[in-house]
This record gives sequence, C-alpha cells and structure tokens, in this order.
Amino acid sequence: MVLPSHILYQIYRYLLKPSNMKSSFPGLTVFLVFISLTGFNQNRSITFIDKPWSELLDQAKTQNKMIFLDGFASWCGPCKWMAANMFTNDTIADYYNKTFICAHYDMEKGEGVNLAQLYQIKAYPTLLFISKDGAMVHKRVGAPQKVHDYLEMGKIALTPGEGYADCTKKFQEGNRDPEFIMKYLDRMQGAYMPVNEPLQQYFATQKESELLNRANWEMMYQFLTDMDSREFAYLLKHQKEYEKLYSRDSVNSKIFNVYMQALSSISRNRSFTEENYNLLKQKIRASGYAEAEKVIFSADLNLYQMKGNVDKFIETAYSGTTIYYPNDYMMLNSMAWNFFQIATEKKHLEKASEWAKRSISLKSTPENNDTYANLMFKLGNKTEAVKYEKSAIELANKEKVAAKAYEDNLKKFEQ
Repeated sequence: MVLPSHILYQIYRYLLKPSNMKSSFPGLTVFLVFISLTGFNQNRSITFIDKPWSELLDQAKTQNKMIFLDGFASWCGPCKWMAANMFTNDTIADYYNKTFICAHYDMEKGEGVNLAQLYQIKAYPTLLFISKDGAMVHKRVGAPQKVHDYLEMGKIALTPGEGYADCTKKFQEGNRDPEFIMKYLDRMQGAYMPVNEPLQQYFATQKESELLNRANWEMMYQFLTDMDSREFAYLLKHQKEYEKLYSRDSVNSKIFNVYMQALSSISRNRSFTEENYNLLKQKIRASGYAEAEKVIFSADLNLYQMKGNVDKFIETAYSGTTIYYPNDYMMLNSMAWNFFQIATEKKHLEKASEWAKRSISLKSTPENNDTYANLMFKLGNKTEAVKYEKSAIELANKEKVAAKAYEDNLKKFEQ
C-alpha cells in the first residue's frame, strides 16, 4: 500500500527532526519508537465483542448504538501498539465501552476480508464508526497517540454532519465555504486520503487577490503541497506580504516544507532517477528562495539515508550540518546520534561530539547529554562520558522520564 504524499512527508519530517528523541540509524534504518504516556495504573480495556458482523449489526439496531470497528492486520506494528497502550487506557475504555458496540477484525482473515472490501480498508490500522444500518459514518487511519484523539473521534462520529462520510457528501454537493473546507480536508487527512484535488477545487473559486486573506493562508499553511500550483507561485511572489501578515517563521517554514516534500516524493518514487532529482534541485535553486541550499542539503540527507548510502550520508552531514542547522538543538543532537551509530573514523566522531556539545549549550536535555556521553566513551574519554551520563540521569529524573537506559550506560562507563 502506498501512502498519500502528504502522509509520507509528515513521516519524513518526523524522521528528519525528531522531537526530543534520538533517531537510531543502524544500517541506515530509522526506527520510530512510540512511547506510551498513558500506561500507568490502568486496569480496564475496550471490550471487543466476538460475533459475526450480521449479529453485531442486529445488536446495534437493538441497542440503538454505533459500532466502533478496529480494522487491523496481524503483522501491523502500530495496530499492536495501539491495542497494548491505548485500548487499555481507562478513560478510552470507559468511553468506548459505554458509547459504542466495539468490534475488531483481522482484515486479512475470515470475515475481515469481506469487511475490508465493503468499507475499502487499504491501510492498517483503520478505525471505523458504523451506523446501526451498516453505513460508514467516520473514518480514521493510523494509531493516534493521545487519549484526546480517541475521545474526539468518537464525538465527531456521534455528531450529525461532522463525520468523514457526511463531510464528503457536503463537498460533493458543492459546499466551498472556507471553514467547512478546512474541516473536510482535516477529515480526509485523518483518513489518509490525498487532499490536493479537493484543495484545488476550492482554490479555483478564489481570485488571486483573495489568496492573502487569513482563511486562504490557513488553508495553504495546513494543506498546500504542490510546488507547481498557482497558490504556491503566488506565495513565493508575495512572500514579504505574507510575512508581514502572518509571521516570517510560519511563511518560511511553509515554503521550506513544500520544497522538501517535492524532493522527498521524487526520492521515494519507484521510477527515481538522479537526472530528475537534480533537475528539481535546479528548479528550487532558480526560484530565488533564500533557503534553497538548506532544503537541498536536508533532502540529500534523506535520500542517502533512504538509499542506504552511508558514505554519502556521512560526507554530506559532516560538511553541512553546522552550516545549515547551527542553532537547532534537536537536529544537532539527531545528527550526532546518527554518527555515533554509523561512523567509525575518529574525525567523524569528533565532529559529532561538537554537534552534541553545541546542542547541550542551546538546550540541555537528557537525550543530548546521553549522546555526548556515548560519543565520549566511544572516543575513549571515560571521565567525560561518566560526567555527562550522570547529567542525563539527573535531567531525566527532574523531567520525570525514564532513566533506566542512561543508568545502564553509566554502569558500562564506570566499569
């Protein structure tokens, strides 16, 4: 299953700039670790009813309730994580058990195969809210990580006119009100559906002179990804005007992200060629965008990481990280950790230790102190390794986050 481009880009952004987490890079494979923040002292879970689908529909009619359907696959990691960490949360369990008839099916086995065809389930997990008549009311794809997300999707499903199905119907009937379009695109994105076509249908109703208004800026900021669109060309041409109205940081980050997604989409395409990739880089350079080289540097890192080209990744990161991300403590720490994982040459490890030390000076966290400690140990400086690992533990305890990994490292360093 190929995810829509806007979803791939959100994943890519997470990989490139992890929030307070180090991205591990063994064998140039990035592993996302989802940490449950809700798993303390929980003893209730969603009760999934094991019945044939026809009987569940009969039960829904008798009890006048909606069915919550968890569509999963046995091999799906996020499905397992959600089942273990979110479906066992007391708040979620109490709400869903009281409000819905809850069912879950393996979409690749038994009756799940027919349900997957009926409700067009193509990615896992897919969470569906089904009316007592068997109609899909609301859809959410993926494994949300916040309790609020589960409560919110349930409330959306129960509110007439708010679910994915009703929003789709209103759009097809011609509703182009900006407030509604924002809601509809959000529903589509939550269902992992591409938003470019409905977004362009909306913008077709807008004059160029209207693109500067707040509603259209918010639409562009949230959903615009097409660097060849009229709207993006207008944004580039009127960048200064947008910055005065909506802040320099937000406008710059939007332009940066659109270019990044374009390069990332090419690099992930099965028909990828160096020629097409380089032509797009030339186009971005020719656009006049002030941070074009930073975009290209970041995209090249992504490309070499994805292709498994360790040497090119190290070479590019070594020469450009300090130039393009001198004050980004998360990026500096992420790159330092990557080098700790994959680099073998002393000069590369020393450069990584400089990045980690700079990251600490910008904002001292358990993660970057641990990164620096590991690099020091790898470089043979046990004294510094112990000192900064102790600092990592102290900060972790202060922030009330898990410190066991740091404590294990400290024992290793002190031996």
